[in-house]
Amino acid sequence: MSILIALLVLGVIIMIHELGHFVAARICKMPISEFAIGMGPEIYSYYTGKTLYSIRAIPIGGFVNIDGMEVESKVRNGFNSKPAYERFFVLFAGVFMNFILAFTIIFGSLMINGKAVQSTKPVVGETLQESKAYKYLKPGDKIEKLNNISIEKWDDIGKALKGNKSKEIPVVIERKGEEMTLDVPLTLVPQREERILGIIPEFTVEKYGLVDGITTSFKTFGNVFVDTVKGLKMLVTGKVKADEISGPVGIVKIVGQASRGGGLVLLWLTAILSINVGIFNLLPFPALDGGRILFVILEMVGIKVNKKLEEKVHMAGMFILFALIIFATANDVFNLTK
Repeated sequence: MSILIALLVLGVIIMIHELGHFVAARICKMPISEFAIGMGPEIYSYYTGKTLYSIRAIPIGGFVNIDGMEVESKVRNGFNSKPAYERFFVLFAGVFMNFILAFTIIFGSLMINGKAVQSTKPVVGETLQESKAYKYLKPGDKIEKLNNISIEKWDDIGKALKGNKSKEIPVVIERKGEEMTLDVPLTLVPQREERILGIIPEFTVEKYGLVDGITTSFKTFGNVFVDTVKGLKMLVTGKVKADEISGPVGIVKIVGQASRGGGLVLLWLTAILSINVGIFNLLPFPALDGGRILFVILEMVGIKVNKKLEEKVHMAGMFILFALIIFATANDVFNLTK
């Protein structure tokens, strides 16, 4: 089941990426010979006279064949015959769609699930199991006094405990309409050299407004984007060990673990993976969208590279990418056998 879910997640991410190239090529009126959902043997196809739309047996992503990308191609309105800005638009569109998919998932999740807001009332939401107060204070208890100090709001609890060196403290609570006094033991926090009750306040869920939802979604997207770039930087600079690099098998394992956490966790993982795929494709590496974009940008600033040389560079990059995938997959299998 984990494998099927992983194939579905990766399939959606890659298909959305290819759909971006497809739509952009259509806008630029480039001829497209095929748009496929999935890989491998064809199981269904429909030909419009210009484009073959197909569904293939292996449900992993898909691909789009834009005519005129070959070096010697003479196709009318083909990819290489178009202005540099149109080629840039088509190449960037796949990455853009990955980012749109991720943002849509983040925005939808936030709008549907809302945000957790801490209550200001001095009511126990949860008592930490590792705290000594776990057997004394229950969710729903309203704290009225701590060490004979009246408690009006949640922040008063910290103020009442500040500087307290006692191992236990008298606590007046209201539980199910009944007032009671308990001698509650405090838990020492060595790092801060202070004692705490070890309780968490109640939280309520509030819905996001449209503007607040969009703003928070952009911030969340930005945080994931920055973290992904930092991770890639660590990989390039050698701060990530070779045996920590994960490939397709590792992704299947991660997706499987996420699926056990429920649909929401799986959706968030899909958003994170989509951002990762987008950023990876933007890298200025031969054969990737970023590598092809780099050559287009060079052309736009007046530096034109021989197309045959460019194609050889991309071919070399493709072999390197395949080698990296094989290495990462072997690494995954080795880690599973540990």
